[in-house]
Formats: sequence, C-alpha cells, structure tokens
Amino acid sequence: MDLTLLLLSIASMVTAIVTIVLLVVVLRRLGRHRRELAVLKAAAQRHEAREQGQHGAETAETAEKDDSEGRGADDGSLRRVAIVLNPSKFSETDSFRRKVTDVVERIEGAETVFYETTIDDPGKGQTEQAVADGADLVMAAGGDGTVRLVASVLAGTDTRMGIIPAGTGNLLARNVEIPLEDPAAAMVAALTGHDHQVDVGWLRVGDSAAAARSAERQIFLVIAGFGADAEMIGYTDPEMKKRIGWIAYIFGGIRTVLGRSVDVVVQLPDESRHAHKARTVLLGNVGKLPGGFVLMPDATIDNGRLEVVVAGWRGAAGFSQVAAQVMNPKLIPKYGPKLSTMERYLTTGIRVITTKPQPVQLDGDTDVEATHLIATVDPGVLRLRVPEGTGGTKG
Repeated sequence: MDLTLLLLSIASMVTAIVTIVLLVVVLRRLGRHRRELAVLKAAAQRHEAREQGQHGAETAETAEKDDSEGRGADDGSLRRVAIVLNPSKFSETDSFRRKVTDVVERIEGAETVFYETTIDDPGKGQTEQAVADGADLVMAAGGDGTVRLVASVLAGTDTRMGIIPAGTGNLLARNVEIPLEDPAAAMVAALTGHDHQVDVGWLRVGDSAAAARSAERQIFLVIAGFGADAEMIGYTDPEMKKRIGWIAYIFGGIRTVLGRSVDVVVQLPDESRHAHKARTVLLGNVGKLPGGFVLMPDATIDNGRLEVVVAGWRGAAGFSQVAAQVMNPKLIPKYGPKLSTMERYLTTGIRVITTKPQPVQLDGDTDVEATHLIATVDPGVLRLRVPEGTGGTKG
C-alpha cells in the first residue's frame, strides 16, 4: 500500500466514524431533555410523599433520626452528602457548589460537604475523610479518573457512591445512564435513584510474573488494557479534549493505526493458555463507548465477569476491519485478505504476558509500561446510585 492510498484509507475511515458519532450525539441529546424532565417529576413526587408521611409524626421522626444516627441511615435516608470535587473539571466551582447544595437541600434536606481534590491527592484521601466524617453518600464530581479513585475507597463498604460526570469520556456514567453535562440533573438522579451493587475490576502489572504478583492492585470500573488503546490516550492532546470532548480520542488514535502487533499469551483461570498476535488487549467491566458504540456486548457491570478483547491488525485496512467488527460483532470480512484478528473471552480473571513492554491504561488513566498483567473481578462490592428506571446491568 503506497502512502497516498494509506492516507486516503485513514481519511475515509475517520470521516465515516466522525459522521456516525456526530449523528449519534445529536440524537442522544434530544432524548436527554426528556429523561431530565422525568427525573425532576419523580423528585417532586418523592418530596411530596415524604412531607405527607411526616405530617403529624414529630415524635416518631425524632426517634427515627436518633436511630438512623446509630445505624448509619440504613433505611435509605441521607444525613450527609459528600462531594469529592475535581475543580479542574468545572469552570465555575462556586456556581457548581450552589446548584448541588440547593438540589440536596430541596430533595433530601441533608447536609452537603465538599472535598476538593489536588494534584498531590486526586481523590483517595478526600474520600477517606468523607467516610470518616460520616457521609452516607459520596459523589464523585469529575472525570473517570476521579470516579476510579473514589470507588477505590468505597468498594467493599456500605457507603453509597454517586457520580456527577464532568470528564471527557464519562464512561461509567454513560453505561448506567447518569445525566451528562448537567450537574444538577446528575445530583437529582442520585438522590431519587436506587442502590445497585456493581462489580469492580482490579489490575496488577509488572515487568515480570513475580513483579506483577507482588504489585499493588489498582481498581478499574470501565476498561483497562494495554497496547494501542493506551497509546491512543497518550497521544490525545489535552487541549483538544477540552475543546471537542471525547472525539479528540479519534484523532489521537490515528497515530496508533500503523503500529506492529506483538506476541501475547493469555492465561485463563482453568490454566489454559492462548497465543495471539495483538495490538491491544482490553479488559472490560462495562462495554459501551461514547457515541453509543458497544465495544463489549457481554461486559455487564453486575455479572461477576470481565469481557476481554484481544485485537490485532495490519495497517489502516486491517484497522478498518476491526472498527467494522466493533460496530457489528457479527461482521467478519468475507472478501479480500484478512488483515485483522479479534478474540473475546468472558472470565473471572486473566493473566496476560507480552514479549515487549506495552503502555497500560486504567479507565483512561495511563499508568506505566509492563509485560505482565493480572486482572480479577470483585463481584457486587460497590454500592452505586443509579437513576430510577435504570437497570444498571447492560454495558
């Protein structure tokens, strides 16, 4: 393939993807307003029902309050809502604070406390402090990185977690249908929603099997992996992400198209081993991408499994075959040379070994390079607030 043909292939592929993406975005935004109206209506009905139930029962209310303080409000009521806020994701933090506080006061009548993240501590310490201060609900206000660090503290506890999405991908929020681009609506959805026990993934990496086994495990809630996907994230311009959002990843991904596959060995819990030539290995806890694309149809947030995609390709033509299979998993090239491979596994854990160090990413945060990955899933350990009417199961 000469240079001109290669550039034309890449340009046509990018144009097609961007066109489809923009169409999906427009359609999704039209439906967002209908969902927000339904959420606000549900909030008003809940508030009215609470006032009617409390009328003439001051003594019972006092006893219930005293009891909830001892039980941590296990009856579903909230006394303290903590907001772990990444200020870099909001242009006007004062306005954000006022809107969220007003929503909490009007709907729940609870106290709202804010904990701002810093460069040195991007969310973990703030979440620990919020729990120590007695928060019944901890909201992660930021991107997928903030969500991931808040969840790393709350996984395995009874403290509820909610999300106010404000990042580029907002992948977990998309997968459980939390309102995007509207902090007040996201806060309403958390207060009027229901608890859903969801899975989390854990990843350990290293430059040898022993190093990976002894490494500190790191949480992921959406997709972890290494190879081309981590390269794409690393290549994406931060300023472009601020201007055009997740579409910037498409342009960052162009540079990954021409890379070479490496030898990869996948080991499953039954000790079976599978050899592949791959450009990327993806470990999915959920599978829906921005724009409505479903990369991993069997990756659901509460099935106790990870869906693993091992993909390899040669050049732009091979990548276009992989992209076609992402849009339609049943679409396998019938004509012309087969320039790509894609294998899928549904598993409770996996070990991945490569012959050459590859960059690693967890929910969009690039980490280090590694040759050995060990991934497991922890079923139902995170108590996540999802919007009423959302199953919260499909990826």
